[in-house]
Amino acid sequence: MDPQIPFHQHVAEQQAAWKAEAKSLTQLATAVGPLTRESASADIASLEATLAKVAKKVNGLSAASERGPAFLKDVEAEIDRRKVYLRDNLSRELNQACAKAGIRMRVVRKDEPIEVRIPPFAVLIDRAKGKAEIHFARHRIDSCASDAGAIMKAHRGACEALQKGFSPAEFFTACRMAWLAARGAGKEGAGDRVEILDFLPYLALQMQSKAFAVEPSAKNFRGYSRARFAFDLHQLRSAGGLSQDGWRLNLGVATGTTATKKNRALFIEDENGNGEFKLTVFFTRTGNGR
Repeated sequence: MDPQIPFHQHVAEQQAAWKAEAKSLTQLATAVGPLTRESASADIASLEATLAKVAKKVNGLSAASERGPAFLKDVEAEIDRRKVYLRDNLSRELNQACAKAGIRMRVVRKDEPIEVRIPPFAVLIDRAKGKAEIHFARHRIDSCASDAGAIMKAHRGACEALQKGFSPAEFFTACRMAWLAARGAGKEGAGDRVEILDFLPYLALQMQSKAFAVEPSAKNFRGYSRARFAFDLHQLRSAGGLSQDGWRLNLGVATGTTATKKNRALFIEDENGNGEFKLTVFFTRTGNGR
């Protein structure tokens, strides 16, 4: 300390410097706030977009500091690391993770987005965005980072969610009741075949909980997607439950232009991705039901 300057003045100067530094760090902490959200780093595309906004704020801070630019470089290095991982390691690690789980992974398409089959789902991997999507019946069920661990976690979660509480007998009955309701509400003379587009709303009502029956309000309604219907059909078929109580559940094939209209036709597949587009639902009597 300069002996010519009073002690209390030295302390005051140090205090002012610390306050200025604290203000600078607070501004920096606020600027990088968006990067603390989990969604911001879920995939490369999200991280790059968020980083661009954060960098603009950090570089615009008036207080000179090396910490901001150094932090930005660290994030850029993390993005580069993820890109290298996607290019060099993801396929191998995903294969190893599947083998460990007793699942045989199969490559369906090598062009971007890469498609692999991890039964019972298709997994689409966009390496440029660092994002993966879990699909069934060519509909997205879930999405996650294109990381082997994240993909396997999403795969397990989708399996558990779709298989939980499934009863072949209850689902078969729900389908038949929905078919009868759709036929009753359909055009006169339309016949026994009901388009999936007209059938699903009635099935969704059949799949509701007791709470919805007591109070049929929005808060008690549970969505029932096209992908869920396709997966439940897969479970029903796997359980050998297409024929029950003297009835058989049938699906009419979509042909010609109807197969290209996604809002009408639905791709019904098995766990390996084999299937075809279906257009209608109908029930027929079996021998033991006559």
